[in-house]
Amino acid sequence: MRAAAARWTVVELLHPIPSLLTTLAALGFAWIFGISPRDRRFWWIAAIMLLVQFSISALNEWADADLDRQAQRQRPIPAGLVSRGAALGLAVICAVGAFLFCVLAELGPFALLLVGIGTACGWAYDLWLKPTPLSVVPFAIAFPLMPFWIGVLAGRPLSSLLVLFLGGSPLAAAIHLADAIPDRDADRAAGLRTLAVALGSPRAEMAAAGLLLLGSLVSTVLVIRRSPSSMAALSLVAVVASAVVAGLRARASRWSSRFSKWIVIAAAALVAVPLVAEASGR
Repeated sequence: MRAAAARWTVVELLHPIPSLLTTLAALGFAWIFGISPRDRRFWWIAAIMLLVQFSISALNEWADADLDRQAQRQRPIPAGLVSRGAALGLAVICAVGAFLFCVLAELGPFALLLVGIGTACGWAYDLWLKPTPLSVVPFAIAFPLMPFWIGVLAGRPLSSLLVLFLGGSPLAAAIHLADAIPDRDADRAAGLRTLAVALGSPRAEMAAAGLLLLGSLVSTVLVIRRSPSSMAALSLVAVVASAVVAGLRARASRWSSRFSKWIVIAAAALVAVPLVAEASGR
């Protein structure tokens, strides 16, 4: 039992669950853009996205090693299961591997540049921005950048993909803020000044709900102009869901912050589907 627990702790260096979920989301976006499993690019997207996520995760563990040790968290490096040098080396190898896969897949220089920007956002968060109120910036850029990158691979015109940032950036910011709220007290005690810490309660809760509602409204306006009625209906449902979430966040004392976090994530995912469908032109 202890050996199994130790092996899982080592695997946690790569943040496997979030990494896999992000990769699955990328594959879902690829499907919406018309890149199916029969297309080799589908599997290149999976491999590249997984390596990028592994790189960012390993670097995050390297950067947080001292803080995790002080907090006595059972993380791979403080537990002595992985050295800091190994974690840093793995982060570099995974990043180089992602770039190499872009070249081998012949995805083009622009696609390679976008992978570099996405990786740079994750590294900037790990190394500099995580303990500051600017921690939201990499998320607001990198999350909509993922379907944007896939849209470029699918051959969509750049003008049709800009809607992903208009609607996606507020949604990404809402997810990040909602995810940081449950750790606000621990971050404050550790001397970190994340956006959730800087805003405090209840302003952080209301900001997360407001960003979610803003992203939903912007997405609906963008989608309802040209999309089929089914897509417009789904967007309207997303707005209603966001309004419900805003009400729940306003009464945060009645709901655990972790439960509310997953409501925000679910509502944002609901909004993202018609937005990506609009960008795909399907």
